Amino acid sequence: MKRKLFVPITITLASLLLIGLLIYSIQRHIAGRNFESVNDALSSIIEIQAYAFYNGCLSNNQTYNLVIQGEFAEANALVQKATDSFSLIDLAEIVEGKPPSDSFDIIMDGELLRIECPIRNDDETAIVQNMIGVAIIQAQRLLNTVSAKDFRIDLAHGRKTTYGIPISANFTGNRLWDSIIIALLTGFVAIFIFQHFYRNANTFLDTRGLESIIYLFEQTERISASHSRNVAMLALFVGKNLGFRGKRLKDLYIAALLHDIGKIGIPNNILTKNGKLDPCEFVQMRQHPAISARILRSFKEFERLSPIVLYHHEREDGSGYPEGLTGKDIPLESKIIAVVDVFEALVGERPYRDPICPLSAFQKMKSMPLDQKIVSLLIDHYGELVSFRPPRWALSYSPWLLAS
Repeated sequence: MKRKLFVPITITLASLLLIGLLIYSIQRHIAGRNFESVNDALSSIIEIQAYAFYNGCLSNNQTYNLVIQGEFAEANALVQKATDSFSLIDLAEIVEGKPPSDSFDIIMDGELLRIECPIRNDDETAIVQNMIGVAIIQAQRLLNTVSAKDFRIDLAHGRKTTYGIPISANFTGNRLWDSIIIALLTGFVAIFIFQHFYRNANTFLDTRGLESIIYLFEQTERISASHSRNVAMLALFVGKNLGFRGKRLKDLYIAALLHDIGKIGIPNNILTKNGKLDPCEFVQMRQHPAISARILRSFKEFERLSPIVLYHHEREDGSGYPEGLTGKDIPLESKIIAVVDVFEALVGERPYRDPICPLSAFQKMKSMPLDQKIVSLLIDHYGELVSFRPPRWALSYSPWLLAS
């Protein structure tokens, strides 16, 4: 499935990258349009403030005469009083300087906007040569006035407006990467959801037949089905104590749950026989691990578990079946199922004998060709079994719900 998904996932990610670039391009275009609007608004406000400062404070006989007479304190007080009603002007004063040829000059000084105006009489026929009126405005206040929330003063990289205020759109600096990252994150979420539903749908489709087989198994072989559920829980308990986690623990649980599914292919009179099996019957009974493995191999979602169920009757000394494997050649999961399978068979009810207590079962198991490390672990931790809480996914024993 990973190979099948590689091409569509790659195409999806490439598409999302292009979408991110497209989003960024659109944002850049919008930012450009917004810049022009903000520039026009700033220019209008600056010109209004400059003309108001010049006409209201500096182009009149009173101010002109005070400056000509050297009464600078009085002139400054008059200018400051006149500008008190100008909410954007932070400071207004008369200083030495070369008068601009027009009504005003605008100069950016850091984040401050400096308006310089000549000092003239009422009819503008006379001008003070070495003095000018200066008004200081904070550029950020101007920006706030035009409600340009998407822009900021940016002395280092800002694009200059008509009157030199350097501004940058808040979302243009790193928005390329923002757009790409948002698009990719959205894509990863979409892919995750797609994989989840694809996998679940695929699991459902691939296991419809197995659902029927399990249902039939539980209806016809209730003792074996109950035994399998108990073995699965015991295997889960042992696996967790051995450090199994995640997918490996879930695979162990499902394999233990299905380890005897092959008994559906064994005649019922053999399975329920009240007594020892004869050689012919025993040969037939020994076929159930191979049948279980064959059933699992026919379902793509469970074929990886077929070796585990195939070898759960193998023994450490090679006396088991179907292949007579020894020690290191037997999968660890098969060894775990073998131990808990024997334990459950000894302590559980059977048509042909009475159950024995766990202590007696442990004594018997110590002399059997089972993996004794696993046997010892089960003995050492058996007291914890009463308080053992399986994962939530194990509370439902329908394997087609656990394969994902």
